[in-house]
Amino acid sequence: MLPRPGVHHQRVLEEIGRIRPEAVRISRSIHAHPELGLQERWASAFLAEEARKRGFQVEAPVAGLPTAFAARYSSPKPGPKVAFLCEYDALPGLGHACGHNIIAAASCAAAFALKPLAEELGGSIFLFGTPDEEAMSEESKGGKVIMSRAGLFRDMDAVFMTHPAGGADAAWRYNFPLKDFTVRFLGRPAHYTRPEEGINALEALLQFISNVNALKRSWSPSVLLAFTITDGGGPSAIIVPESAKAHFTLKTFDSGYMEELFGQIRSCVDAVSGMTGAQGGVTVLDEYRCTIPNLHLTASLYRNLRSLGADVENPLDSRRDLERQRYPGTSTDFSDVSWEAPAIHGYCGIGEGLVLHTPEFAAAAASNAGDEGMIRAASAMALSAADILSDRAFAARVRDEFEAYRREEFRNVPGIPPGFSLFPREFAELFEA
Repeated sequence: MLPRPGVHHQRVLEEIGRIRPEAVRISRSIHAHPELGLQERWASAFLAEEARKRGFQVEAPVAGLPTAFAARYSSPKPGPKVAFLCEYDALPGLGHACGHNIIAAASCAAAFALKPLAEELGGSIFLFGTPDEEAMSEESKGGKVIMSRAGLFRDMDAVFMTHPAGGADAAWRYNFPLKDFTVRFLGRPAHYTRPEEGINALEALLQFISNVNALKRSWSPSVLLAFTITDGGGPSAIIVPESAKAHFTLKTFDSGYMEELFGQIRSCVDAVSGMTGAQGGVTVLDEYRCTIPNLHLTASLYRNLRSLGADVENPLDSRRDLERQRYPGTSTDFSDVSWEAPAIHGYCGIGEGLVLHTPEFAAAAASNAGDEGMIRAASAMALSAADILSDRAFAARVRDEFEAYRREEFRNVPGIPPGFSLFPREFAELFEA
């Protein structure tokens, strides 16, 4: 089922060892220059130049995103197309507390290390700069969502990315669909002694929140809905509030159920508008799909991580989490990529007990442990990409699996909702070995 490790693997690992100092420099440099999403001008230019120096052709910007880029090296010989994704946005006040400097450096190292093999065997290596994963502003949609819609990943034979995390490495985890949105009500201001002359937007927003909380009693306990009021109506209690707004995040186990619930939320907005006279509106900030696993790529990355001596989470654990209907966890714009091409999103552990988006995680992302996790991730991704370049039959199986699930609109993929089914026996036996 999987290509046998051989001379190609050894050559890739030797190349990773050769460029290790450069990869560490890239990671530490980005960590030292934190930039928020859609503002990552330094990091984007820095990574694009690193690719140019190594013979990659760079296009920037792409997909209408000023800090996105696409770098490509094509062998004179035809062959598969493999892509590696760089993230490089930071968090406000926390810097690289999500470790995106590690993601960027690992993808660069994997792409650069693979170039000599592509020269020999044929194929193309892509390195994409994908900004704004955190999607912290109202202008944000998630960089990879925009780039997916622009078709940048559609022709790839395999797309790779690895995210740092606390604990063990992982070849794949389920990421949940997400919808991030605001609800705003506009009324009419008045003096509080003459409320009949105004329309209280804050009261309308509070009524809407109360109605949604009542609706939630009929929803699956697995649904996550969180909110905060971002506009409470103004600084003075003696003025009937003219506007009020809240920010919501909704997560469910599958996208179909999410759309059903989001329809109920919109109906609540309309109902409250009719009751109060305040004009309600919903603005979707960003929305991510669920991740679609490619079992062949998962198996390849799992095997290669284990060959490097990593402590690797069993891919069956993600399946078991879903069987237990655990509370929705992480979401990412990489999920949209997995609907466009065969894709794998792994995780590299950089320290026990670490929690994303904390000062401790930011420190670990520029530590020796962070460097080791980055090199391990780069090595495993490059080895799996070498499997694609060196074994056309394996590349075909990866593509065939993706196409088969896409024909069914990804409704029958093992290991994920809505039609949950177990992983096929040959994969389950491999993961349990």
